[in-house]
Amino acid sequence: MSTPAISVIIPVYNTDIYLNEAVGSILNQTFKNIELIIVNDGSTDNSLKILREFERSDPRVILIDQPNSGSSIARERALGISKGEFLFFMDSDDILEPQALESCYKRAVKDSLDMVFFDAVSFSDDTNLNAQSFHYNRKGVVGEGIYNGAEIMNILLSKDLFRVAPWMHLFRKEIATENGLHFYPRIIHEDELFFSQLYLFAKRVGYIPEDFFRRRLRANSTMTTKFSLKNINSYFTIVKELEKTKERTVSYSAQVIDKLVFNILSGVAYQAGQLPFKTRFFVLKFILKNGYIGEIKTKSLFVLLFPISIYLKSTIIKPALKFLKKL
Repeated sequence: MSTPAISVIIPVYNTDIYLNEAVGSILNQTFKNIELIIVNDGSTDNSLKILREFERSDPRVILIDQPNSGSSIARERALGISKGEFLFFMDSDDILEPQALESCYKRAVKDSLDMVFFDAVSFSDDTNLNAQSFHYNRKGVVGEGIYNGAEIMNILLSKDLFRVAPWMHLFRKEIATENGLHFYPRIIHEDELFFSQLYLFAKRVGYIPEDFFRRRLRANSTMTTKFSLKNINSYFTIVKELEKTKERTVSYSAQVIDKLVFNILSGVAYQAGQLPFKTRFFVLKFILKNGYIGEIKTKSLFVLLFPISIYLKSTIIKPALKFLKKL
């Protein structure tokens, strides 16, 4: 097989019922010059059996089977053997529209881009999950010009529209390798660190205002699992690594990193408000020790210190305001 233009990477863990649709959406792309590297991360269902069938039926499929090690290690292992000029990361329960890779590749080549990003829509087979609450639409906010990565990152952060989901980006592999970017091992949200750094080092970035991706929401996934100490520790690791990245970027990028850290820690503080006192104290201690107290949204800090405020707002304040409006 000739050298592929795009390497598509999919980590898989116990998603057998979705694999035919997810993997099929890659193999049936209108753009054929790809390799598909699938890492079975110790699945205990029928995932490996299904993946072996794909490997037998399509020479573009490269299958790696490893003990369960987490998506960061699975992605990093596939990244190490990838041969494509461009990389695209796919999740094993989602769907990519047939023309997505072709459209992104043509745009990247035409404008000599380091990275192309696009939009997505969420859906769920579970009626208890609100798919509309996960928003991946930047149409009308970002133009179709060429941006510096830190510049477009700043624009999106300012509009609360910065999304680091791997499956909305096609990028040149050399941007990651030349800048020593890796998926940090054994944390969750590792993609938030990797793709934030990718934006900071990318010189030419373009946007395609199309919903090329369909994001499936399901119970017990990283997106829908209840916020916990594991999330907090992972975000603290991300913040520390972003601070290190400042040393390798220009002053403007450092300002953008500060804005991103503000958003991350404000989100952590707010969500930690639902957790026990010991965990909330751990978050507050990290914020104080590292001098971030002035870089947290006041609302988030208030919720962290006085979590009862969330209960009062939903059970007393909102109903009271609603009643007064009717008078």
